[in-house]
Amino acid sequence: MVEFKVLEQNHPRVDGLDKVTGRATYAADVYLPGMAWCKLATSTRSHARIVSIDTTRARDLPGVYAVLSGSDFPDIHFGSGGLKDRYVMARDEVYYVGEPVAAVAAVDEMTAQEAVDLIEVQYEDLPVVVDVLDALREGSSAVHPDLPDFEGFGFALGGENVCTLLDADRGDVDAAFQQADLVIEDTFRSQGINQGFLEPMACVASVEANGRLTVWASTQGPYQVRAQLASVLDMALSNIRVIPMELGGGFGAKLRLAFEAFPALLSMKTGRPVKLVNTREEVFTLNGPRLPVANYIRSGVMNDGTIIAREAFSVFDVGAYLGAGPNSGVGHGLGAYNVPNFRLRSYGVYTNKVYVGSYRASGVADMTFAVESHTDNIAHKLGMDPVEFRRINCLREGDTAVNGSAMPRNGLQECLDALKDRLDLPKKLGQRRGVGVALCEWRSGSGPSTASISVNEDGTVSLLTGSVDISGSDTSLAAIAAETLGLPMERVIVAKRDTDLAPFTGPSGGSRIVYSQGTAVQRAAEDTRDKLLAIAADRFGVPADALSCEDGAVFVQDNPPQKLTISQLASMSLSSRGGPIIGTASLSTMPFTPVYSAHGAEVLVDEDTGQVRVTRYVQAQDVGTAINPMAVEGQLDGGAVQGIGRALTEDMLFDSETGAVRNPSFATYLMPLAVDLPDIENVLVRVPAEDGPFGARAVAEPPGFGAPAAIANAVYDAVGVRINEMPLSAERVLAALQGQPAPEIPMDVNALKEAEGLTA
Repeated sequence: MVEFKVLEQNHPRVDGLDKVTGRATYAADVYLPGMAWCKLATSTRSHARIVSIDTTRARDLPGVYAVLSGSDFPDIHFGSGGLKDRYVMARDEVYYVGEPVAAVAAVDEMTAQEAVDLIEVQYEDLPVVVDVLDALREGSSAVHPDLPDFEGFGFALGGENVCTLLDADRGDVDAAFQQADLVIEDTFRSQGINQGFLEPMACVASVEANGRLTVWASTQGPYQVRAQLASVLDMALSNIRVIPMELGGGFGAKLRLAFEAFPALLSMKTGRPVKLVNTREEVFTLNGPRLPVANYIRSGVMNDGTIIAREAFSVFDVGAYLGAGPNSGVGHGLGAYNVPNFRLRSYGVYTNKVYVGSYRASGVADMTFAVESHTDNIAHKLGMDPVEFRRINCLREGDTAVNGSAMPRNGLQECLDALKDRLDLPKKLGQRRGVGVALCEWRSGSGPSTASISVNEDGTVSLLTGSVDISGSDTSLAAIAAETLGLPMERVIVAKRDTDLAPFTGPSGGSRIVYSQGTAVQRAAEDTRDKLLAIAADRFGVPADALSCEDGAVFVQDNPPQKLTISQLASMSLSSRGGPIIGTASLSTMPFTPVYSAHGAEVLVDEDTGQVRVTRYVQAQDVGTAINPMAVEGQLDGGAVQGIGRALTEDMLFDSETGAVRNPSFATYLMPLAVDLPDIENVLVRVPAEDGPFGARAVAEPPGFGAPAAIANAVYDAVGVRINEMPLSAERVLAALQGQPAPEIPMDVNALKEAEGLTA
């Protein structure tokens, strides 16, 4: 391994002291003079025409400053995904229970809520579709009859509720299935999931006398919120400033515009700052969760275990509006395996439920549950060891990935070997105990990334980026800058940022910050270092390549005592021709860099109750280079916990008639507690990436993918029953143990093929 001075060492978070002492400021902590409170009136109908909204009694309530409805906003459609399919507030129709229909600004929160209760809305009910597979059927009522008119809609396919279709094909799939020795097909279904972040979303909006809008927001994407606010308010982008506050968790839910437009317009109407803070119940109905997914997978294999063909059809429930779409069905339908012939389809389908959002690589955990459960099924039917079957088929360097890229160097085999060694596989654990494995694949994220570094007269440097810290990423970026410049961590200052001050960057999500943003920081630090070396070279009269930058100084390599400190060089730069030292860098895209991990779970199944307890959990992930190992392990632990919750207990329940969320609280939406969890064992595999800062790969999202499939496979190993629907609740497991047939997942793949003109 390369010897680092700063990287591959544990560093406390640069914001740690502020967090533990309570000095960190969140959006809900912002209080401004004369501030009003905002509350929302929301739809009680799943799908209805708004006949009238009477706000008279609310406006007349003492302490109420303003009330607005959808007609007060510009008549502009916007979209959180590929389609512009919604208004920021319902105007003529509502499409799900909980959709905002009015907003109130009042002297305090209680008065605002009282005013909301006085708003009278008359509805004319329209047909409702709740189940995503019902929404696909011919004759199903259309959630959006005007779908073909939406900006961004560009294909024709049978089914009035299919709002987007992604596809990928390679080889002669039908011929390969004919040649296969064995063809196996499975259908899986996963549940709706809430991100479960601790800090409910909040924002404060204030309009200055000159009409300029400032928004303090709980957001992962300040530039995205600024752009969407400008759109829905019909304002100039330059007239909006977004200040991202400390973030108490997001996991993708805070990437896009949520409700920031409501206090913003109320501030314009009242001339006052206006604050809106979600209740926990509103988090479940106003912010996009993940909704159910149905996956059909058919594979053709040879007797030696080689997979030669695959079909995968994924149906994503996107709710009333397309937010974070169904791309993972296509991108991850093969898993970590080299399949020469495939047909992959991923459908986004409207229903009358809360709109879908992002959650730690949207949909990939659903797809991984299906692919890795299916992989185990194939191995068992061939009579092969599941680990060995995976080894035969897994991707290797030089193979062609599903996106057509050649596979670069990666640590997939090393992850599988590390998991096998740590769990001592293959093995049998005895009655009611089982072990299961799963492979996960992802990629290091890309996107616009910028950074600037300025050198201060005291030898410290200030790092400025536009990215929001959601997972300790500021600490990792500081470490990258410190390593590049030969400085100790404490001499890197990470500046607070907002859209007026910081250079544009993409949102903090998609596993892109350390890989993409970190590369921008490394390049900015290299630019800074080059300028330091140039000043020193001029002073010493030697070429710049004869110098090194380490330990806070620049010195002549063959005469180390001949040196200048960075503080001295910073002072010299003030009178130099080049001026003060500032290094900058920006980029838009990064090369395809895969991320692989292997997960293993040991379980104990109570045959009398169906209760599943995870007794051991191991994950091995290729991190390339661990920028900050402590933070890496924290990400791995957190993802595993979320995956275990998804596997066993978490389940957003929707009313079968209305689509309303039935369990919008932490009391009824059951996330795992510490007592429910085993010790989580992490193995950091280090196969440096060809790109990325110092060989680092993305870390954040893959830890959440593997647990559902690994646990389902372990349950099968323990008691011989296969559960194809998440969560693996005690009721489902017990019913399977008692021989009750699992409810059918009625996915009509032939109808989907016929609609596209494929062979049925």
